[in-house]
Amino acid sequence: MAGGLLRDPARVPRLDELVEVLGDAAPSWRRLDAWLGDTYGIASEPVFFGRDTGWSARYRRSGKTLVTVIPCQRGFRALVVVGPSAWAGAANARLSEATRALWDQARPYPDGRWLWIDVMDDAALTDIETLVALKSPPPRHARPRHPTLPGWTTDRTTG
Repeated sequence: MAGGLLRDPARVPRLDELVEVLGDAAPSWRRLDAWLGDTYGIASEPVFFGRDTGWSARYRRSGKTLVTVIPCQRGFRALVVVGPSAWAGAANARLSEATRALWDQARPYPDGRWLWIDVMDDAALTDIETLVALKSPPPRHARPRHPTLPGWTTDRTTG
């Protein structure tokens, strides 16, 4: 999957522009955004990652990045950095064959294994949710999304 497409550093893209780039993958983006919001009470934080990648959505909890999502033409990819403290859990987690192959190929760095997951199906989304939950266990009680958080928080009633 090619890199990001929203590349104007001077302007954060609107949600409708993001949805247009995502195409048929927009419902998958919405599902991941909803899960992160409903589970952790967080919203996306648009971040410009440079000329090649463009705008991405970073999801953070307590100052630590849980996942970064990069929109691509008709899809998106997610970067999940799994730290050493979660390696045993990830090694034993039930992951799709594609994500397991990424795990096996990822080099272990001091800050973790960097998994670039192209979201092509529901299995990839489930894997991202599993890996994020290993990095940062969900709170016991679901947290409402903070209404004043900025970002590309998706409106589940549109498109």
